[in-house]
Amino acid sequence: MRELLRKNWLKIVVVFVLVLLVLIFVGLPYFNSAAGPDNDNEEVNADDTRIAAIGDSITYDLYVAASEDDFYPQQLDDLLGDGYVVHNFGVSNYAAQSSSDFPYETTEEYQESLDFNPEIVIIMLGTNDTKATNWDGAEQFKEEYIELLETYQNLSSVSRIILASPPPAFIDNEVTISGSIDPGVMVNVRDTVEEVANEFDLEFVDIYEKMSGHSEYFPDGIHPDEEGSAELADIFYQQIVDETG
Repeated sequence: MRELLRKNWLKIVVVFVLVLLVLIFVGLPYFNSAAGPDNDNEEVNADDTRIAAIGDSITYDLYVAASEDDFYPQQLDDLLGDGYVVHNFGVSNYAAQSSSDFPYETTEEYQESLDFNPEIVIIMLGTNDTKATNWDGAEQFKEEYIELLETYQNLSSVSRIILASPPPAFIDNEVTISGSIDPGVMVNVRDTVEEVANEFDLEFVDIYEKMSGHSEYFPDGIHPDEEGSAELADIFYQQIVDETG
């Protein structure tokens, strides 16, 4: 009897650990819907350059950052200073593909980003597209990524779109579980985003390359801490300022 109870207890512990791992690596989208980015604190003047930061939990980081001031869009807003307003439209766990388990285009933040009438759009999506539940090859990712991109291109307010590859995933591929982010596919996403940028003559920022070798910025292997977000903000700041001239 004792042996049976011990085996059942071990099974319960194993199941609990597996569920916990799923929650850590896959994420909980409803957390984000309950507490999305607060874009109402900063007044937007008529002559401000409006910048929309489109992304997932790397943009709106519920896991590592202590406050919204730590997220890269807010730090980018601080770097750019007067005359610019950067709004954060990141949504945890969502992907670029419409066929994914959680498509970005179904979120409130997506519609809000369109209603914001941005002049500059930064798109950094693709991390969640690498999951085995979402990834069905580079061609499908490209097709659906372009469909999302074109909704921003069709906005009359938009004058610049910056496509950014997601950063590397610093997790052990051997221990990833079904439905978790696959670091091995991330380079395929990077190459495809660059290909789309070239085809549409858009700006491309290779975050994958720039963050390679900097695992210290990603405490859990996926999400940047305050220092990592500051590095992202500086990269986009340089891109915006250099191209503006």
